[in-house]
Amino acid sequence: MNMAIATGVSTTQVVAQLDTIISRDANARAVAVRSVARQAWPARIIARGRPFDVHWCESLLGLREALLALEPQTGRRGGQDDAGLVLLTPFATHELPDDVAARLFKSRVWQPEGWQIVREMFDAKEVDARLARYGWMPQLLIDAAASGAFDPVATGFLDLDTAWRVILQRCLGLESERSDAQALLAWTQQADAAARLDALPAVAQTDVCAWLQDAAGAVGRLILATRRSGRLADALPLGLVCSVVFAADALGQSELGHAAVRLERHVDDLHIGVVEGRAWAKAATALVRRDGAAAWQGALDRADTLLEELRAGAFAWLSDTLYASLDQRMSRFGSAVGQFVARLSGAQAGDALDGVVREVLQRVTELRQHVLVGRFTQRLEQVEMACRLVKWLARPMPDFDSVAAAIEWQADQGAFVDWARFRLRGGDDLVPVSDAYAALRAAVAARRAPLVKGFAGMLAQGGGNDWTPSPRIVPVETALANLVAPLAASHPVLLLVMDGLSVSIFRELFAELAALSWSEWVRSDLGHALAGVAAFPTVTEVSRASLLAGTVSTGGSGQEKSAFAAHPALLVHSTASQPPRLFHKGELAEDSSLSSQVRAAIADGRQKVVGVVYNAVDDHLAGPDQLHQAWRLEGLRLLMPLLREARDARRVVIVTADHGHLLDDGTRQCSGGERDRCRDGNKAGSEDEILLRGPRVLSASGQRSVVCLWGEDTRYTGRKNGYHGGVSLAEVVVPMSVLVPLGMNLPGWQPAVPPQPEWWDLSLPFGEEANGSRVADQAAASLAAVKPARAQSRKPAAAEGQGALFDLGVPAPAPLEPSRTHWVDGLLACDTYAAQRRLAARVALPDEQMRRLLCALEERGGKLSRTAVAQRLAVPELRLAGMLAAARRVLNVDQMAVMELDEAAGTVELNLNLLMKQFGLSSVER
Repeated sequence: MNMAIATGVSTTQVVAQLDTIISRDANARAVAVRSVARQAWPARIIARGRPFDVHWCESLLGLREALLALEPQTGRRGGQDDAGLVLLTPFATHELPDDVAARLFKSRVWQPEGWQIVREMFDAKEVDARLARYGWMPQLLIDAAASGAFDPVATGFLDLDTAWRVILQRCLGLESERSDAQALLAWTQQADAAARLDALPAVAQTDVCAWLQDAAGAVGRLILATRRSGRLADALPLGLVCSVVFAADALGQSELGHAAVRLERHVDDLHIGVVEGRAWAKAATALVRRDGAAAWQGALDRADTLLEELRAGAFAWLSDTLYASLDQRMSRFGSAVGQFVARLSGAQAGDALDGVVREVLQRVTELRQHVLVGRFTQRLEQVEMACRLVKWLARPMPDFDSVAAAIEWQADQGAFVDWARFRLRGGDDLVPVSDAYAALRAAVAARRAPLVKGFAGMLAQGGGNDWTPSPRIVPVETALANLVAPLAASHPVLLLVMDGLSVSIFRELFAELAALSWSEWVRSDLGHALAGVAAFPTVTEVSRASLLAGTVSTGGSGQEKSAFAAHPALLVHSTASQPPRLFHKGELAEDSSLSSQVRAAIADGRQKVVGVVYNAVDDHLAGPDQLHQAWRLEGLRLLMPLLREARDARRVVIVTADHGHLLDDGTRQCSGGERDRCRDGNKAGSEDEILLRGPRVLSASGQRSVVCLWGEDTRYTGRKNGYHGGVSLAEVVVPMSVLVPLGMNLPGWQPAVPPQPEWWDLSLPFGEEANGSRVADQAAASLAAVKPARAQSRKPAAAEGQGALFDLGVPAPAPLEPSRTHWVDGLLACDTYAAQRRLAARVALPDEQMRRLLCALEERGGKLSRTAVAQRLAVPELRLAGMLAAARRVLNVDQMAVMELDEAAGTVELNLNLLMKQFGLSSVER
């Protein structure tokens, strides 16, 4: 093997030359390489797994002496080592005597030239002519080969970009030859980025910086300017700072103008224009969004410090990424909520609150846009709950003139108010925000106080029995006969009695039913979920005993079990060998898992009625009050296995409770009672109490009268996490919900429309709820007018395009006002739409349904949540996916994104301009 170099040869060059030689001839033994000067070579090197001894031979005698090592007769090697020789010498091939040349590989001294070695290392036949201008590059590429062989170029041509990619990857740690601003910013955060760039030869540094700047544009110029200022590691933090200094929302702020000037010292005194500054900010923000805040935490901390140094810390809220920004946005949100409460308390009838409500909504939007908010889910949830309460408080005061109306209001609206307000307990990290939440909860309590008082007064007058006008209301003692037994006639039933479960916690627990392959169903003649009513007082030994016995009574688990098994209505649908079976708390667990007895009972289709009493919610009331209790099915032991067993057995599940509860939120203690919120007696002793008498009242002593606290701010006993026994709406109204496994049908029932009230949907702008409420009310009125389902003859087949797949048998809401449907009329009448409907065939939506969908989206500016869409169309959310798919099939001409569903955000979006263009409606009046 033979090697020579025109200047002092490095070890890397020697190894690179040996690699190329051995790749051609693995048996090469002696290789001569030309080197004008002696270098600090190692005594032995390894090339492609073979050892080579290295000798410096500055004379012909030295060459002959070194070559003797390969002669077996000398005995110097004795065949013990198969190492080759590398002879480094200043001689050229023509200067060698024949006896020396004959013993060298290829009889020559190798004199590798830079690009020649590089070409061989890449197995290339040609090299891009543009590389000739970079005379420093061959040596760097040869040195870079020390970290591993290069991949052969597929075409046999070593092009400019490939060479630069290797240089940037192996010398600097950059992954792309054309690194954009984001990639360059990410590289600056490597601990050795500046050192690696400084280690390059001076001429190479110049060319590398020019290459990077050309790839990254104006932002690259600023990033490289930070290196000249010795602040390369600050390139990303400074970009994040620019999101504040050059924010579009802060034009004209003199403090930020001064900050922009101070910023220039960090970039070698370059002037930073608005365009460049915003581009830098955009790249930095996009990088943090892409990788997540945790990946760049150090840069975020540094950016906060730099912003303070620039004396612009007060404007951090303009950024979507900084830690200081999140706190400032939280403070701005708290301030907006506080202003709303102040305006609310001083508002007169008819005063407009739109401005302050919209400011609160704007502050929520700012918070949602922040990169860090996803790391503080509890905090964001509180923000959203506060916003919902603001929207509710800005609505007209609710009113009802009967117990039945109050109970329905609590089931449909009040439970969501409770869910939101109690989520604000515990406050926020920031004192001003906590104060705003406290003021908001106080405002909600003040709004609810007259409602609760009016409800208590009507209860006292009617003896707790005034709901006959509403077929939705189910007193707990009638549930077995009027709900469980009729359902058991067609399907096995699991009655899940969750002790103390309020409607608000039920709605929170079962908010994501579809993900568990369940859906809530409602009676077809009602269109709304049923509402249960506890017996009085609202304590376990009265109300639960009444629920499980089927009559107002008192008793413990023994009496409940025997009464449940002997209930006449349930026995009608049970066999003598398998009467209704009830499991209490102590029977549910076995080795910390759901007991085999419970599993077997639920799985047995012959066991028509199974009851389970679950106590986790009631137990929580006496538990610690220093926890943020988020109610999730996954967080309740044994509940998920129960639901799975019921689903697999195709059982209908009825979720209910004996009574609800009231969480503590600044209650005061009253004298006179030994239980939380009720006492035996025949007379109310204070204005905080009411006396109840009647057939649904049964005191612990067996009397048909009881004294109860009615206000939500009072209790008899010491402070606990929550209370029950009184007559607040939260204690009296309980869920009475029917859950059906997906794929099952229930005669006389249908999937429920999403139950959330309009103000709960934060995707709906303030002021739009009125229209949404009108649509929902129309849907409810239509549903209520439907007669109970009866056996009918087979329906006639739907005409083409009439949406047979989405016909729920429910009357549509009242037609929309013509003034809102100009462009929709044009769409439905155009030839392109007709052609699209023909392509969609049976799955195409009926015209009225498509009209309603498009108008609802237009009202919202082209975007609505899935829940809001389902409510506007008066369809169950589980049916919505198919309807939207059908709508997209018709509207997305040539697969253009006219209508899109964002699964992650749960929103439906309509590009109205694109729709007009695709259907040729640009001239249609909208």
